[in-house]
Amino acid sequence: MSLIRSLWNLAAPTSALALLMTAGACGDDGTTASASDGASESDSDGESGESTDPASGSGSTQGATDSGGSESESATGSTGDPSTDGSTGEPATTTDTTDATTTDTTDATTTDTTDTETTGGVDGFMVGVDVTDISPTEQQLGPGFYMGAYGAPYTRGPAQGVHDAIYVRSFAIEAGDGLILAIMDLPGMGNQISRAIREDVAAATGLSEDQVLIGATHSHSAPDLMGLWGGVPDSYKDMLIDKVAASMTAAWDGRVTATLEVGTATVDNNNNRRGHPDTDKDIVVLDAFDEGQARLGTLVAYAAHPVILGEDNKLISRDFCGYTVDALELELDAPVLFFNGVLGDASPKSPPGEYADDFEKAQAYGELLASSSMLALEQTEPVDPVLVFTASAWEQKVDNLLFQAAANLGLALYDFEMMGLFENYVTTQATYFRLGTQLQGVGFPGESLTYNGLSIKEVMKTPHRLLLGNTGDALGYFVPSAEWNMGYNDNYEESVSLGPDAGDTARDVINALITADNANF
Repeated sequence: MSLIRSLWNLAAPTSALALLMTAGACGDDGTTASASDGASESDSDGESGESTDPASGSGSTQGATDSGGSESESATGSTGDPSTDGSTGEPATTTDTTDATTTDTTDATTTDTTDTETTGGVDGFMVGVDVTDISPTEQQLGPGFYMGAYGAPYTRGPAQGVHDAIYVRSFAIEAGDGLILAIMDLPGMGNQISRAIREDVAAATGLSEDQVLIGATHSHSAPDLMGLWGGVPDSYKDMLIDKVAASMTAAWDGRVTATLEVGTATVDNNNNRRGHPDTDKDIVVLDAFDEGQARLGTLVAYAAHPVILGEDNKLISRDFCGYTVDALELELDAPVLFFNGVLGDASPKSPPGEYADDFEKAQAYGELLASSSMLALEQTEPVDPVLVFTASAWEQKVDNLLFQAAANLGLALYDFEMMGLFENYVTTQATYFRLGTQLQGVGFPGESLTYNGLSIKEVMKTPHRLLLGNTGDALGYFVPSAEWNMGYNDNYEESVSLGPDAGDTARDVINALITADNANF
């Protein structure tokens, strides 16, 4: 470990760049955490976290196993202001794929693997939901078990226990063909892990890997499955792959005839830590009911970094996402999935008040989001039983020297392709989907900054629009070129981005998929 640290220190300059963490250790107050100053990413008042009684953060969930269990159970039972250019504050032009920015093919190459499926003409949807505990066992915890997303490698120290159980939650949708969405309480995953899961699920279900979307809530108090902060033992990594694949398969196998409803509410529960006036304020809910109108499950998406628990917290936790899910499951009596949205520069705006510790503060914010979700659930509309999905893969150049160093030193659980001595590329992908004429969505392969994400959602034409962050891949920040190295947040997000064209490339690839489908309805 000392050799790796020495090599790392040689590769990393003594600045924000020394914080190689695609999770992003920067608070919504604009401060940047570093190994030297020990600061932590936090929400607006910057309070530090303290551990509490583990029982206080846990909550029973329908279909979930007890902490550490291995069983899974299937459940059968508008942004108001337009996107602006981040560097000028002037309104940005919505991307038109007829004259979209041409990406330099030396930096990114779009692979012609686009796969479009339009399904429908059936009486209704088929939906299945599964919740499975993926908490580490006591035997797996120890000196080699690290949480991710804060500080330089190893500096935070190993996890010391489990405050509240973490889960994979899977949501399968079929209308002739199908998709399976899964969300895990993790900072993210290396593409080695996500690829293994997609392969296993595809083999078990007969679906293509493009139909298997795996996301992470981005909790900064969860296991490091990206390999950037110390990693986890192989026994836990292997267990997680098996459990996630089994959960997604169980959701698919357990699907029943269902109807879907979708709603959107606009709520001011987040801040932009780069100082921009905008964040994505939409909270979107997708609700599934069986033939008897019993709720099967609910998907919720909103944009906010799960960073209320600080770097000093050593207990595994879902952060505020868990409290949102627990409160909604208690209210709805059905499984709930929480996806993070356009989260790259979005920080939580906690309710004002005095809190005993950061867990209490995370609970207050989580329950605020649960209340906001209920507002969206009060204004849902039925979804036509039509499913459209399209997927595209591309090669993105990795300009970030620290990403290259982490991969070359074997620290990161990512496969980068060497094209020369200092020429690294990563193959990534995005899946676009549409449900009826009511909802368009996309799995985004990292943390989209606000103006990058809004420029994608603006191209969608349905009344409800989803961008699922860190879904499909977790490749750091995607920054629009218009605000690259303009000094926002001391250019922190740029320091943990693949490179200056990554945001524009992802935007253009995804917007081409959306625009092609817009012509169909």
